[in-house]
Amino acid sequence: MDEKKIGVVGIGAIAHLFHLPHYAQHPFVELVAVADQDYDRAQQTAQQYACQAYASAEQMYADADLDAVSICTFNESHVRLSLQAIAAGLDVLVEKPMTTTVEDAELLQRAAAASDRIVMVGMSRRYRDDCRVLQSVAASGELGDIYFAKARILRRRGVPLGWFTSMQLSGGGPMMDIGVHALDAVWWMMGMPQPDKAMGKLFRRIAPYATKDTGSYEARSSDNKLQPVYDVEDLGTAYITFDNGAALTLEASWAVNGNQDDAMKIELFGTKGGASLEPLTLFKESNRIPVDSRLSVTKNDHYKDEIAHFVECVLTRKQPLSDASQGCEIVKMLDAIRRSSEANDAVTVV
Repeated sequence: MDEKKIGVVGIGAIAHLFHLPHYAQHPFVELVAVADQDYDRAQQTAQQYACQAYASAEQMYADADLDAVSICTFNESHVRLSLQAIAAGLDVLVEKPMTTTVEDAELLQRAAAASDRIVMVGMSRRYRDDCRVLQSVAASGELGDIYFAKARILRRRGVPLGWFTSMQLSGGGPMMDIGVHALDAVWWMMGMPQPDKAMGKLFRRIAPYATKDTGSYEARSSDNKLQPVYDVEDLGTAYITFDNGAALTLEASWAVNGNQDDAMKIELFGTKGGASLEPLTLFKESNRIPVDSRLSVTKNDHYKDEIAHFVECVLTRKQPLSDASQGCEIVKMLDAIRRSSEANDAVTVV
């Protein structure tokens, strides 16, 4: 099988932690190029991975011999760089969230549908083995109709440093950063019903804070660091209903005065049974007696599996598990949460 030539745009933490090393280790990938607005950083990374450095994605798309690209830049730039990649004839893996606005999400969805390119959104929790098991159980019908679900990721003190706290660059706070993972995973497990209404509330009551001895994720770029802007929420909550009658609740925080609960928690409630992600448990009845069944699933490197899935899609031309149309629906729900919070009322998901 021929190797596929891959480039990476945006040489920040997510690229260094997950995209670059997994591409470099993949037997059917040649890591050809990296691009970053910080050219010195791009050159250092290119030296580390024995590839070519570029000062911009546009230059890389024009000059490098590529089959596909990962886009690992700040959220606001995702659509522009993805559209340019599609126009250049490249397959695309774009980090979550796919975009920051519904208009951009629909633009990218249409471009993907009109092309013969693979466009995959980096919804990495779908590639966790425990999430895949829970989704498969729900999809089998064993739990009956899933009519209600709960999802949350709550960090007590975990505001990231850099572009994340700028609404212009990120499009939102913890809802966009980590809530998107919980929302996508639980929606996927529910069978991806069509969203109808959303009631959301975004709070900024604690951050920025002066709490001591708290670790924090830091973007590698210099954006929003010299005189940092903090104009996003530190806690987001939502209640979303669907056209099949189901509903879900969602909570995501970078800062909250409560128990640290950084692990993604999901609960599914069905007509024949229920399930939880952490701990991975099924709740059923046996001979009319309630039974809790713990599931044993080996923990996998889900980012490695995500990259492997993208490469497989590039090689075989099959559609990805997390495609542009699904990424668009997630953006629509996130947008509805924001609009609802601003209006202090329920809104239609459009």
